[in-house]
Amino acid sequence: MGTVIVLGSLITDLVARAPRLPLPGESLIGDEFAIFLGGKGFNQAIAAARLGASVTLIGRVGTDTFGDAFFPVLSTEGIDSAYVTRDLAVGTGVSCLIIAADSGQNVIVVLPRANRAVSAEAVETAIHATLTQRASPGEVGVFLAQCETNMAALVSGLRVAREAGMTTILNLAPIPREPLADDLFALVDILVANEIEAASLAGITVDSSATAKLAAEGLLVRGPQHVIITLGAQGAVWSTYEIAVRQPSHQEISAISVTQLDATAAGDAFCGALAADLAGGMTMEAALRQANAAGALTVTRPGAFPSLPTAAEVEALLDGCDS
Repeated sequence: MGTVIVLGSLITDLVARAPRLPLPGESLIGDEFAIFLGGKGFNQAIAAARLGASVTLIGRVGTDTFGDAFFPVLSTEGIDSAYVTRDLAVGTGVSCLIIAADSGQNVIVVLPRANRAVSAEAVETAIHATLTQRASPGEVGVFLAQCETNMAALVSGLRVAREAGMTTILNLAPIPREPLADDLFALVDILVANEIEAASLAGITVDSSATAKLAAEGLLVRGPQHVIITLGAQGAVWSTYEIAVRQPSHQEISAISVTQLDATAAGDAFCGALAADLAGGMTMEAALRQANAAGALTVTRPGAFPSLPTAAEVEALLDGCDS
């Protein structure tokens, strides 16, 4: 069981299901409404735990009932929540989602709120304490972060994790409002982005494996050792810089055919599974295969964290693909 430390958000998802996505300016009658616990940090922590990792989550919630609801779930999932703190002044983060019944696609507006109040000092303390208490001798561990906390906390987490010898993964979601500093990418071992996020950062359209490779080459120059661009139904592209031949290499990862119901948390399942499997000692190629399957399973179910698969479910899907 490898150690995964997740710095990330805890957000209550307010979800409306409608026949389709509304047009700009349109009021559309919906079909269902539900409230789910979510946030990329919360989802990715659960995904990693269900894939077998020993997980610590670093985050912040308000003192409201939304915040109260996270702790019993984290406990049930076996996640260390000692470094999920409460904010007396700012409420728990919320997001508003609309899910289209005709396609399973969604649109999301995120209000991070307390997630932005995680301090760099708190992150540093949590990483050192977790590695002292939980990591086995000689274990590297994986640090996983996204862009729903503040930039100071993110940079501090990546820096301290790198100094401790951890593998660092940055999921470039959602695209931050402020520009990302160039020196941040030098702290990232593995950069994960979907086609929209990769396009925003690389400055080119990403709509195919060919354009994903071009975008990845531009991102590799900025510092990451690996760039993974997910393309939904088109699969994913894994790119890395081959020092021996002094040029990037690319590997296409085929999508697994499933019936999509709800795309929410598919990227979180991918990232959490990738972190868990790398922490557990898998090769990058094997971990990506597991992550791809975890993401595929997630879109077949409604909701965020309830849709995240277990290791047994991922293995069953992959066994079915191989047979």
